[in-house]
Amino acid sequence: MNKFIKLIPVLFALTMTTNLLAQAPSEQRWQAFNQGVIDQHIVPNYRALAQSSVELDTSIKNYCADQTSDKLTRARQAFTQGQQAWQKIQHIQFGPVTLLMRNFSLQYWPDKKNLAGRQLNSLLKEALQGEGHTEYNGEFFARASVAVKGFPALERMLFEQKILLQLPTNSGYCPLMSAIGEHVAQNTQEIVSEWDAEWDNYQNYSEEAVYISAQEAATDILKALVEPIEAISDGKIAAPLGDQLDKMRWRKSESWRSGQSVANIRSNLTALRHLYSGVDGASLKALLVESGEQPLATRIDRQFTEVIQALSNVSEPNKMQYQQAQFDALVNIQDQLKRLSDSLHQSMQPLQISLGFNRRDGD
Repeated sequence: MNKFIKLIPVLFALTMTTNLLAQAPSEQRWQAFNQGVIDQHIVPNYRALAQSSVELDTSIKNYCADQTSDKLTRARQAFTQGQQAWQKIQHIQFGPVTLLMRNFSLQYWPDKKNLAGRQLNSLLKEALQGEGHTEYNGEFFARASVAVKGFPALERMLFEQKILLQLPTNSGYCPLMSAIGEHVAQNTQEIVSEWDAEWDNYQNYSEEAVYISAQEAATDILKALVEPIEAISDGKIAAPLGDQLDKMRWRKSESWRSGQSVANIRSNLTALRHLYSGVDGASLKALLVESGEQPLATRIDRQFTEVIQALSNVSEPNKMQYQQAQFDALVNIQDQLKRLSDSLHQSMQPLQISLGFNRRDGD
C-alpha cells in the first residue's frame, strides 16, 4: 500500500505530461499558423507600408516642386499615414526587414545620443556650404548613417520648424528629403518582394535550413507578438512619462515632432491584437483554445480590448505636458500592459514554446 501511495505523484506527473503532449499543437497546426500569419498579417501589412511609402515619396516630391502650405500639409499627412503603416508592422523583427539593417534604416529609435539630429544637421550644413554630395544616390545611402535614412529624418525635415526654415536658402534640402523618401519607398517595396522567397524558409525544414521545424519557425512569430508589449510599456510610455507629472520628458517619446507618439502605440497594439486573434484558421487564440486553455485565451482577448479602449481616451500632451488625469491614465495603461504581457508569456507554456530558445545562437 505504501509503495502504491509513493507511486501516485509519479503517475500523476506522467499523466499530466501525457495530456500536455496530447494538447500541444502538431507540426501541421504550427505550419497552418505560420502560413496564416504570413498571408494575412505580415505580407498585407508590408504591402500597405510599401504603398503608403510610395505616396509619401510622391507627396514630398510634389511639395519640393511647389513649396506651398497646401503641399506641405499633404506631405505631412502622407508622412503620418506612412508612419502609422510602419507602426503596424514594426513588431516583425525577422526576415527581409533585417537584411542590410533595413529595420534600423526605416526607423532608428530610440536615438539616445541624438544621432539623427547631428547627422542631419551636418548634411544640411555641408549642402549649404557646397561641400556635400551633389547626388544623394545609392552610393550615398550605402555610406550614410542609419539615422538619416528613414522616418525620423523625414519627420524632422517636415515638422521641425527650426530645420524647415532652412528649406528656402539651402539647395540641398529638397534633394536630400526627396532622396530619403525614395529610399524608404524602395526599401519597403523590396521587403514585400523578398517575402515571396522568404516563404521557402517556412516550407523546407532541416538542420541545415533556417528553421528545423514549423514550431521553431512559429517561435520567431510568437516572439514578435509577446516581447513588444513590454518594450511598448518601457520605451514608449515609461521613458517619456517619467516617474511623476512634473518630470515628464515627452521629447523622449517616439514621434513627438509630428504628434503621433500615442497614435503609434494604438497602431502597435491594434496590430498585435490582430496577430493574436485576427488570423483565420490558426491564430494563437485558436491554438490556445484547442489546447484546453479557453479561459486564458479569453482573458488575453479581453486585456487587448481593454488597453486599446483605454488608449482611445488618451491624447497627445498639450505643449509637451499632460494634466494629471492624462498622466494617470497612461500610468494605468502601463499596469494593463504588464498584465497583458504576463498573460501572453503564460500562454507559451501549454503550447510548449520557449521564447528564449534559438538553435542558431546555441542557446
